[in-house]
Amino acid sequence: MQDFLIQVRKDKQKLIALTVAFAVVAYVDISFIFKAQFKSLNSTSAKAAKLRADLLAVKRDLLVMQQNQGKEKSLGQVKKLVSEGELLSLLENVSEIAKNNGVRVTQINPVKISSQPVKSGQPKSPFLPVQIKLDLICGYHSLGTFINDLENSEYAVSTEDIKISPESTGADLKERVLLTLKTYVKI
Repeated sequence: MQDFLIQVRKDKQKLIALTVAFAVVAYVDISFIFKAQFKSLNSTSAKAAKLRADLLAVKRDLLVMQQNQGKEKSLGQVKKLVSEGELLSLLENVSEIAKNNGVRVTQINPVKISSQPVKSGQPKSPFLPVQIKLDLICGYHSLGTFINDLENSEYAVSTEDIKISPESTGADLKERVLLTLKTYVKI
């Protein structure tokens, strides 16, 4: 029986030595290997969060691009320049746009601007600037939509001058507007 007890003591010492060795290996594993793995895991999660944010930004930008795609087509359209004989059709178009926007046109007066003298050696311009002077009666909002529709129409027309004064006709908040448009006519 004594041999058995001696054997158990030796086994206890072996067991203790094995436990100490396991504890040392576990300590080394936790302090070096796990530490490096946790550090790598934290940096990877930070990169993943940044990638998620970038992906959301790309989706937002793609949505904005898709919304602006229709606008881009209208911006890319070429404006039409009229010849002197077609000036009447441009004036009719202006009148039609005014009517569609609730703007009353009391007078339309196209005025050709005399071309500047051409310096020697320079070719003469094939375009003549024309001002279209309009006398209108309308409200502010209808004036704004009228000018917007004019500048977005098929003809090359820009607003050059606006003079607004109150119109004293009843309870309607109407204004008298002297509007000058500018376009170019092919000679």
